Amino acid sequence: MPRDTNQPIRSLIDTETYCAEAPLIKTLIQQANLTEDDRRAITSAAAQIVTQIRNSAKPGLMEVFLAEYGLSTDEGIALMCLAEALLRVPDA
Repeated sequence: MPRDTNQPIRSLIDTETYCAEAPLIKTLIQQANLTEDDRRAITSAAAQIVTQIRNSAKPGLMEVFLAEYGLSTDEGIALMCLAEALLRVPDA
């Protein structure tokens, strides 16, 4: 769906909350109008962030959590499913 720049963003989000995902993503990709150079720069920046996080001396909360409840355990899978479900609950 083409974005009406006069429509407030919150209203746009509310309107498109239950839109079909595939056509909306296609439209958003077209609107982003990223060049190959843009895509390479984004990919490079993301890779650098991941590398920095992996190389950090102090493990983050997620690493500690996964070390305690790895995805190879029933508990870890249950907790990750719960976390995903909580992310999907809309805010008031």
